[in-house]
Amino acid sequence: MTHTSRRTVLASVAAVAAGLPTLNAVVGNGATRAAAADTYASNTELYTKTASKEGSDWVRRFRIGAPVQVTDNVRASSVPVSTTAVIAPHGGGIEAGTSELCMAVAGYTPFEQGGDPTDSAVPGVPQRDFWMFEALANSQAQHVTSTGCDDPAALAACGNNLYAVSLHGFSDTANKRVIVGGRDERLKRNLAAAFARNGLKPGNGDAALDVSIEVNGTDPGIDGNHPSNIVNRTRTGAGAQLEISTALRAAMFGVWDQGASGRMSSYGTPSTKNPYADHFWTAFVTAVREAIRNHELGKDPLYTEG
Repeated sequence: MTHTSRRTVLASVAAVAAGLPTLNAVVGNGATRAAAADTYASNTELYTKTASKEGSDWVRRFRIGAPVQVTDNVRASSVPVSTTAVIAPHGGGIEAGTSELCMAVAGYTPFEQGGDPTDSAVPGVPQRDFWMFEALANSQAQHVTSTGCDDPAALAACGNNLYAVSLHGFSDTANKRVIVGGRDERLKRNLAAAFARNGLKPGNGDAALDVSIEVNGTDPGIDGNHPSNIVNRTRTGAGAQLEISTALRAAMFGVWDQGASGRMSSYGTPSTKNPYADHFWTAFVTAVREAIRNHELGKDPLYTEG
C-alpha cells in the first residue's frame, strides 16, 4: 500500500450529506454473487486510489482485542472462550443493514460513526472483535469481493480469533432467505439450529413470518467456501458466511428506504410497512449470538445429550 489515510475512521455521516448518493447507495440491495467486475481488486487498491475520500465516500470501523480474559473453575458448568470475530465487508450502502447487524451480533447497540463502542456495549452480552467497511456514497463502485479483502484491521480481527462470522446481503426482494456458507461446518450447523430455535424457519403458520435457511448453497459466488475469503482467514482456517436476502433485511427495519439514518433509527421497530421488524431483528441477532456461544463451548447439534 503506497498510501492509506489514517484519519479517524469514525467520520461523521453529516460530512457526506451533500454527496447525493445513488439509489443503490441508499437501498443497498446487494449483489446476487461476488461482482465479477469490481472496480477495485482489493481494499489496498481502493484505499490507495481513493484515500482522499475516506470519511466522505467510505469509512471503516473496527474493534480488535475486545475483553477476552476468562477464568473458569466452576464444577457444574463451563463458560465459552470468546474468540469469534464478526465482520461486515460490504456495509453502509453496499449491502444495507449488514453494518447494524454486525454491531448487534458483536454485542453492541448499533451506534453512529463517531461513537465509542464501549459506550454501546450491551450488558450481559459478550463484546467481540468486529470490523466493517461502510460505503457512504458511490456504494456499488466500492464493493471489494471477500476473496480480495486485505484490510489490515479485517485480517487482524479474523486472524486473532479462532472463528468468524461475516454478514452479507444478496438481491432477492421476494423471499426471506439466509444462505449459510463458509468452511466451518460445525459453526454452520450451530447457526442453522439456532435460526430454527428462534423461529427463523418455514412453516410458521403465517407466510409473512417464514424464512428459508439454506446451508451450503450451490452458487459458488456466494457460498463463502474459498480459503481466501476473509471470513475463512481465522486461526482455524474457517468461518461462516451469512448471505441475507433483501426481503429479510428490509423486514428487520421499520424504515428501510431512507438510507443509513432511517435504518439506524428503526432497527427492530415495527412499522406499517414492516410490522414484524421486532421479531425478525431480535430473532436473527439472538440466533447468531446463541450459535456463536454454543460453538465456542464446543457444542454440535449433530450430537444429543444422553
